[in-house]
Amino acid sequence: MEDMVSDSDSRTRQIAVVFSKRRELARDMLRKQMDARGLTEKAGWRITESLRHVAGGTQLVLKPIHLREHAPEGLEYVVSVSEEGTSDLTASPKED
Repeated sequence: MEDMVSDSDSRTRQIAVVFSKRRELARDMLRKQMDARGLTEKAGWRITESLRHVAGGTQLVLKPIHLREHAPEGLEYVVSVSEEGTSDLTASPKED
């Protein structure tokens, strides 16, 4: 039983590390897209993160947000984690 717990804990840590790296990559990529569009931190733009539960897993959605301005439609990065523990990163709109 102890080996199963250790294996489970190890797998959970592995999933968390991969997820964390993809989250940071998504933040970096989104910030570059925002800066290219003039949506800078200096101008009051921030990145918001929200969880979205979907069939088969969970998604962390990262989008630009501003207190007074409307964010561009569809600019978001999504880090997905499946129930099996796989992780993926997608961008919208698709990058070239």
